[in-house]
Amino acid sequence: MALSDGATVSSGLGGGIGVTIGDAVVAFNKTNVFLPLVTSKQAVQGTGSVEFSDWAVVALADVPAATEGAALTAQALTTTARTATISEHAIQVDLTDLSQMGYGAGSLKETAGAVIGNAVAMRLDDDVANLFAAGSLSSDACGAGTALSIAHIFDCLRLLNANGAPAPLNLALGTKQTYGAKGIRALVQNAAAPTTTAIWGHNPQLNNDVVMNGFVTRFGGFDVYSSPQITEISGDDEEGCAFSSGAFGVGIGVEGLIRIEEQRNAAKRATEMVATGFWGETMIKDLFAVSLTSDVS
Repeated sequence: MALSDGATVSSGLGGGIGVTIGDAVVAFNKTNVFLPLVTSKQAVQGTGSVEFSDWAVVALADVPAATEGAALTAQALTTTARTATISEHAIQVDLTDLSQMGYGAGSLKETAGAVIGNAVAMRLDDDVANLFAAGSLSSDACGAGTALSIAHIFDCLRLLNANGAPAPLNLALGTKQTYGAKGIRALVQNAAAPTTTAIWGHNPQLNNDVVMNGFVTRFGGFDVYSSPQITEISGDDEEGCAFSSGAFGVGIGVEGLIRIEEQRNAAKRATEMVATGFWGETMIKDLFAVSLTSDVS
């Protein structure tokens, strides 16, 4: 935390300005879905970007049976640098003296801190979700205009395992892909029907998860996540994604992910609060992700 002669209070993610920064970080952690699921790395002092390494997969042919006493032939290991350029993502909120005096639901600064944290978290999730879009990845297990099925989810699992994607594996879906009439909820509901095939059959655990908790946490070998930042696109489709953490990377700014600054503006009789997020996102390894675009109408 730092205080300047301009009466500006600032803090990074690890510091605090009373309840404001605390509420902002709590709101960020509750709203953001994708940051814990991808690879993240903080930039070093003097740099405005972060590099991630995309290592080429070593083929079976590069590991032949060896002859005793014979020298091996060195194999080349190739790697490609993937760069995430750090940029600013900022929001300003002005709290007037009159609004703070008349706010009867607790502290206006606490509420503003939560709103700011929520907004920054949504923006980061949206930036990562844009990497899921069909066409940006080489594999798409479903497709625009096609209703999601259990077979599509297992096809994602097949592709990721075939490409050697390390566990844990994540399934990120839009809200309609999760709760809609053609989403996971519908697949679970249909699985409970007595007319379904024996290979799937009745699964009371899945149904209990949906009915009691409102969501499914595990499905087809994936940890399931839902984000409103995976939005409906033209054609009534949502663009989810199945991926391993090594598929995508988020570079974090030198001074941390979030900075909250508070400054007094006497001329406006207001306190200005500015939240700034410092990050950049990139795809690291295409083989570790499968786009899951599906019809949700």
